[in-house]
Amino acid sequence: MTRQTLENQVFDAMASLTRTTESFFERVAGSISPGLRRGTASPLFVLHRAGPLRVSQLAEELGLDRTTVTRHLDELESRGLVDRQPDERDRRAMVVTLTPMAQGFLDDLRARNRALIRRICADWTREERAMFGLLLPRFATEGERVFGSAPASGAGGPQGRSRGTGRGSV
Repeated sequence: MTRQTLENQVFDAMASLTRTTESFFERVAGSISPGLRRGTASPLFVLHRAGPLRVSQLAEELGLDRTTVTRHLDELESRGLVDRQPDERDRRAMVVTLTPMAQGFLDDLRARNRALIRRICADWTREERAMFGLLLPRFATEGERVFGSAPASGAGGPQGRSRGTGRGSV
């Protein structure tokens, strides 16, 4: 059996977290409103965390163009989950807010998620929880900076080499 390197352990954990969170957010989106997809629901999570935002600010937070965000908001508004009103400081801009129904659902969801995280970490020591609370956000911030600017593959691609897609091959 080969020894797992730190890098392989981290990539395996990242792959597992990606699958878990994508599945989780897909289920959450559908529970907010039947047929709602996680991509379309993503503005709701940002608005819940950040509060009312201009469409341009929301697009920046999501890393999407304004046209895509506007399409998401059209669907969310038709489902009664967001409201758009002209910005009082610049009536050309629109400010997006959660409706009371969406706010209540997301408040409940936050409480349930915190309970799930406490359950996951229940048998961890105080020190392990504190260290995890420091290192995961740090890794996420650094990862966004480093992975966000890294090329998706090696220069020129695999050039005839077989590249594995299984665990530990990234």
